[in-house]
Amino acid sequence: MKRDEVLARLTAERAEFDRRIESLGPDAFNRVPAGHVHSPREILFHVTAYEELIVERLRAARTGEITAFDRDRIGWEAFNERVWREAGDVDEDAAKAQAGDVFAALIAEISQLTDGDLNGTTDLTRALDREWLQGRALWELIAIDGFDHYPMHYPALDDALAGRGETR
Repeated sequence: MKRDEVLARLTAERAEFDRRIESLGPDAFNRVPAGHVHSPREILFHVTAYEELIVERLRAARTGEITAFDRDRIGWEAFNERVWREAGDVDEDAAKAQAGDVFAALIAEISQLTDGDLNGTTDLTRALDREWLQGRALWELIAIDGFDHYPMHYPALDDALAGRGETR
């Protein structure tokens, strides 16, 4: 996948995710919808954590540092558990501000990539942790942790918007 395609897909999918977030009033934003485990506020924090990890990986790789993050070494389950715990302490304004800042940084970092970086082995990709890449092209990991990740949370966001659940 080419850089412009990755950026277009990321921007479009994130706009759809953001449309759902922005449609929620404060009560719904903090409500855990029936049949779900996390509130939209927590989901936003969780999605932002994955985007921030992509940003940190790319920034480190750009300087030639090998990236080795706990998410890659201990697995996504342990990473998620930690992020969900941290999400409980973040207020609405902080979650939304951080999400905007991190997404802007993500777009800026991906904009600096070449099509070669996204699809093959380059100086940048050689610095990325093999545990994260697991033999995949960089664009595939951006998809998994980015634009393919957002739709996984649409059912909970839609249920929160519909008013199904309890406020935490």
